[in-house]
Amino acid sequence: MRKTLLFTALALASGLVMAQQAAPAKPGADREAARAEWRAKADARFAEADKDGDGQLDRIEAQGLNERLAKNFERVDANSDGEISRDEMAAMRARMHHHGRKAGRRMGYMQGLVKGMDDDGNGAISRAELGDKAPKLAENFATIDSDGNGELSQDEMREFRRARHAERQAANTN
Repeated sequence: MRKTLLFTALALASGLVMAQQAAPAKPGADREAARAEWRAKADARFAEADKDGDGQLDRIEAQGLNERLAKNFERVDANSDGEISRDEMAAMRARMHHHGRKAGRRMGYMQGLVKGMDDDGNGAISRAELGDKAPKLAENFATIDSDGNGELSQDEMREFRRARHAERQAANTN
């Protein structure tokens, strides 16, 4: 009996030790490692594009790095000195990340909304298709339907949201 209890206790203790060793040291460690690797690659690309080695990208160097960056050069160059620093690049990435996440969620929601209610598959929602599925849309149907064709397109819903957002911002500043 004693031997059985002793053996069971040792087996349980060794199982606990093995489980603790198998557990990762820190949750999200893989994500942090991936971010660090991505940052290192981004720094290497920046350094490679910085031909004169001054730590900043002028318009020509930016074009060599990324066509989209060159196209939006003025927006990224926050201090308008004609060069983009690493700090300006980081600020731009942060803005894109923040706005991209919000816009991506909204776009996915709206696309799913239209797809889920669009029974005839024409890419728009009629009053009949809407029914009582989305009361706020139904309540504002006539206002949102800017072209008066009896259907709400994604563009009409997007414009309505933008107008409402602008109204709320104007009300908040007053």
